Amino acid sequence: MTTMRKQLKRKAIIQQLNKLGIHSIDRQPLEDAMYTTLLKTLALKRAAQD
Repeated sequence: MTTMRKQLKRKAIIQQLNKLGIHSIDRQPLEDAMYTTLLKTLALKRAAQD
């Protein structure tokens, strides 16, 4: 996967988390969080809404 594509996917996940009211993880800005942590947080938030 190209670097550009990875950056776009990461940005899309951050935008989804922002819409859900999450702006940081463990007092760390989303932009600084690891990709897997972003995915895990998004999955947990979605599961909690169901």
